[in-house]
Amino acid sequence: MLNFKKIELSDLPKIRSAVEKTEYKSCQLSVGSLYCLAEKYDTQLCFDGDFLFVKQVRKEFGTCYFLPIGTGNLAEALQKLQAYNTENYGGNLTLWGIADDMVEDFRAAGKPYESAELTSDRDWAEYIHAAQNLLTLQGKRLQPKRNAVNQFKRNFPDYQFEKISDENMAEILAFQQQQMAEKDEELDAALQDENRAIERTLKDFRTIGLTGGIIRVEGKIRAFAIGSPINKDSFDILFEKAEKDFNGIYQVLEQELIKNELQLFSYINREEDLGIPGLRFAKQGLQPDILLMKYTAKLTAN
Repeated sequence: MLNFKKIELSDLPKIRSAVEKTEYKSCQLSVGSLYCLAEKYDTQLCFDGDFLFVKQVRKEFGTCYFLPIGTGNLAEALQKLQAYNTENYGGNLTLWGIADDMVEDFRAAGKPYESAELTSDRDWAEYIHAAQNLLTLQGKRLQPKRNAVNQFKRNFPDYQFEKISDENMAEILAFQQQQMAEKDEELDAALQDENRAIERTLKDFRTIGLTGGIIRVEGKIRAFAIGSPINKDSFDILFEKAEKDFNGIYQVLEQELIKNELQLFSYINREEDLGIPGLRFAKQGLQPDILLMKYTAKLTAN
């Protein structure tokens, strides 16, 4: 029987090892995402045989699970998961976040997975970019973003990029707190959850093995980004924050990160838009190379 437990810092190397053996690009598999959002989703995990099992609680489904991550017999892993769910919760097994690049493996596990209904949710689709395209912003489709970058550099020629370090960590936290203070007093739950996750991220930045950078204008932090590898090929941007009055600063920050910190990664995952209209407009404007859809499967108990 599977034995789930809360995620701990000591689990992160084993998580990283399991995910790196796959070519999956979903941001939900980065150690940064799993650890930093563990409180929000009550994330628990289990290592069993060749597989990593992840259990969460989401408002849409209640208790749900990721597709088991590993290189062994996926059919057996899914059967173990169904047995665990039946014994502890009864009812259907809900698999959440089966991304486009996982569907083939899921179907290949045999009956009943080859015929299981997969339900998509556009709000959870992930925006993935070829790193080189974010770096150069070449082509007609990215002309507006290129113009914004050029405008930013003309207006602020002395801007500075710094990687996140112990020396600027407290200043980043102060910047984040200031950004929260400028929001409406009645912050919605999503913003509060995100703020707690950012605070947790900064607290354990080194131990988690995160990477990030800041942009300074006139000596002050105006933007920061924090991310985590998904595997050897793909990098997840967990958080991006910037003052709204600096047009083009997000793209400049991403370019500087890629040039200075992310040279080894071919793909940058900028995560989901969560159905937020303004966020969707901004993410679509950067013209992703891959829009990674994710699906939910509900499997009946044996």
